[in-house]
Amino acid sequence: MPLIQEKLAPPPLPLSLVARPRLNDRFVLDERIRVLVVQAPPGYGKSTLVAERLPALEQRAAWLRLDERDDEPARFAGYFHAALATLCGDSPVGEPVASAFLPHDGRGFSDAVEAWLTALPDAAEPCRLVIDEFEHLSHPEILAGLSHWLRHQPTWLTLTLVSRTHPALGLPALRLRGELEEIGLTELAFDLEEAQTLCAEQLSFPPTRVSLERALRRTEGWVMALAWLIERTTTRAGFDSLVDRLDGAHPDFVAWFDDLLQQTLDEPERRLLLQLGVLERFSPALVARLVEGDRIFQRLEALERQGLFLQRLDPHDQWFRFHRLFAGYLRHRRDELSPETQCRLHRRASQAWLALNDPAMALGQAIEANDPAALAALLEGHGPHLLANGHFSLMARALASLGDTRIAASPHLTLLHGWVTHAQYQFSRTRQAIDWIEAQLETPAWQELAAEFATLRAQLAINQGDAERAAPLAEQALILPARYLAATPATAAALLGESRFVQGHLDESLQRVREVEREAGRIDDDQLRLWSLCHQSETLVAQGRLQAAFDIQERAIAHVERSGLDRLPVSEFLYRIRSQLLWEWHRLDESEQAALKGIAVLDNQGERWSLQCHISLAKVAQARGDQAQCADHIRRLRKILAEGDYHIDWQANAHATLLAWWQSTEDLDAVARWWQEAPPGDPATASNHFAQCNLRNHARALTLLGRHDEAHALLTALEAQTERLGLVTDANRNRLCLAALEWQRGRHEAALEHLAQALELASRTALIGSFLRLGRPLGEMLPALLATDRLDDLAQARARRLVELAGRQRDFGRGVRLMLDESVIADIVARPDVPELIRTSPLTRREWQILGLIHAGLSNEQIAEQLAVAPTTIKTHIRSLYQKQNIRRREEAIALAGDLLARIQGE
Repeated sequence: MPLIQEKLAPPPLPLSLVARPRLNDRFVLDERIRVLVVQAPPGYGKSTLVAERLPALEQRAAWLRLDERDDEPARFAGYFHAALATLCGDSPVGEPVASAFLPHDGRGFSDAVEAWLTALPDAAEPCRLVIDEFEHLSHPEILAGLSHWLRHQPTWLTLTLVSRTHPALGLPALRLRGELEEIGLTELAFDLEEAQTLCAEQLSFPPTRVSLERALRRTEGWVMALAWLIERTTTRAGFDSLVDRLDGAHPDFVAWFDDLLQQTLDEPERRLLLQLGVLERFSPALVARLVEGDRIFQRLEALERQGLFLQRLDPHDQWFRFHRLFAGYLRHRRDELSPETQCRLHRRASQAWLALNDPAMALGQAIEANDPAALAALLEGHGPHLLANGHFSLMARALASLGDTRIAASPHLTLLHGWVTHAQYQFSRTRQAIDWIEAQLETPAWQELAAEFATLRAQLAINQGDAERAAPLAEQALILPARYLAATPATAAALLGESRFVQGHLDESLQRVREVEREAGRIDDDQLRLWSLCHQSETLVAQGRLQAAFDIQERAIAHVERSGLDRLPVSEFLYRIRSQLLWEWHRLDESEQAALKGIAVLDNQGERWSLQCHISLAKVAQARGDQAQCADHIRRLRKILAEGDYHIDWQANAHATLLAWWQSTEDLDAVARWWQEAPPGDPATASNHFAQCNLRNHARALTLLGRHDEAHALLTALEAQTERLGLVTDANRNRLCLAALEWQRGRHEAALEHLAQALELASRTALIGSFLRLGRPLGEMLPALLATDRLDDLAQARARRLVELAGRQRDFGRGVRLMLDESVIADIVARPDVPELIRTSPLTRREWQILGLIHAGLSNEQIAEQLAVAPTTIKTHIRSLYQKQNIRRREEAIALAGDLLARIQGE
């Protein structure tokens, strides 16, 4: 039988190859391991992984790539024998193996296997026999022969199977004996570093970390889907937009999934998939309640073996879920079922989830079941549980499907509507709920919930900045019996503590919130306990006790991990304040990671809820001098701000970051426009950190606009409040603003005095980020201050540390100006301490320019705009530059440029 030689060679590697050394441990040649199985649905890079890793690890291998025609014993035997002969061709046993017989004269594949095993030696150099696309094999004789092969395979040979489906070769027994190594969908999914490499290879712009992580979450690291995203975008904004719209119902994915199911499933199993598509996760017991028929567990196992994007939630459990994009496809194709069938499935699913005591999953199904009475009953009956577990978006969908008329007629639904809209910052809708309450409060059914209603009204008053009104409402709620929401007394106590915080009574607030923490622990309210820990941290920060605040956050993180709150919206509060504190301590990588965690928590809630975390990312990018990334975060900030109505705390924090950006880019027109529309404030009522921040923003804008006297008066008034109320951290930041103001107006002695006081306060607060935010003036003031005798030893040490950090900071555009200077380039090349590659593989002037622009933080797209050339030209220059300097990643180019600049600047 003639053989196609291409099938006996590894597949060609793609041009844009992402090496995956993190999986090297899975390829260790161990005589205990008989078989390595690389199994996942199509598009996960299985064959590419094996074809790239084996040569990289210097593992000798022979390949056999199958197709659908090879599921015939004689044909498969011919190819298997050829692959085996190739593997042994250079060894002394090559001739016996090559001459071993093929199936003929009535002797079958199992006899051939026996002959081949007999011809193989007991000892040889370790090597692999790779069978690719194993899913094409189903013939019983072939599978029986290969099972026999595995039982007697010599220890120096490892069979490597690459397959979409689970090979039917007795793998469970091999797994139990420790003779099986497996690489599955979870391991094959791209991680962040691999996705970054793929983007760097194929895109002329680097997506932001936020966008790339969102893409990874929505594709679950599916390589084919990531490649699809990359191929269809040419700008960063386009990438973001496509990620937001990424779903399994996209026509490209629908057509692809249709083909896949047509090739692998018959009609009854395809219909089972559509029925399962109504569920987010499922077990055989749950499916048995949903779907009529026998052998449910066996049918689920059969689907799992087909490799159809069906995953176990836990390898040791019987719960399953679909890949996110495949689930979207099934929802799209669910319309093939009649509307009556769909409603019936959803009703059954809702009842099944209630039987399993999971009201959140039951509610999601009830929304789709088109039964308003059942939906309202479920909400009223399980609303307290759903609120306590943070299912705000789900409840919002349920309430919206009921409509205002039905909600307003029920005190319980109105109360739930008020809390849900509050949790989603829809304060006008919360006000609407309170209007309904106040109009019917004298009705007996509504009067029963007086405590709950008073608590909701107190919460809205706090959000509107009216602590004076919130406090008596919270006190009223504390003396009334709670009849629906068991956590009402603890929530009212928390609001009373928060009102004291807003009023500037920090010690009383801290004491009350600690009591709330104890009560939350007593009633087992994990969310309220986390909130209380976060509020304690915020209060301690306001008092200048950042280390104590950090310790509280450590307790909160342990509580989140212990209680499983890491996916609920309330945990974003923790990650947000964690990021803010770490930025202040100049622990930028950790600050960025905390902000990204907060965004991940809220990914399904919509971008507007993650405003605070985007603020942190912008601050981190600016602190690093990364202009391109900072510009993208600023663009997002402005977009999010324009789409929502936020508490002054969020607004003030965002505006402070915008002002810092405009200052760094010298955009005084933007500062002036902001000043015209800025939220108003009164120093006399600046009794908390957000009111202080808002007015400090006013003062910074006035300073930048040259209105020095107005800025000075405002900051002086703020200082009086911080001293009266013990707002130590705000006092520290205000002093820094005063120092910058006086330095700008030429009153250097006064500036140094304010800076000295700020350093003294920093001995308590440990602020760093707020100092560095001053930019270039800080680098001018600190040496002048150190030359005087005003600082004690601790303040001097802090000042010297700040001098060091300020020297490392990179102003936007600095790298561009330095690297475009030909005299600087000549000086670098002439230095004896520069890398040898710079001299032996000299860069062209254009390559020097591009290296400098990369170092300045510009994307390929921005570099093309800067140099007025096409992005493809920039990619060509970068490829040449990387080859000359043996660079593989953009980070290495940035590090090289930074090293060269450091040498020439003597830093």
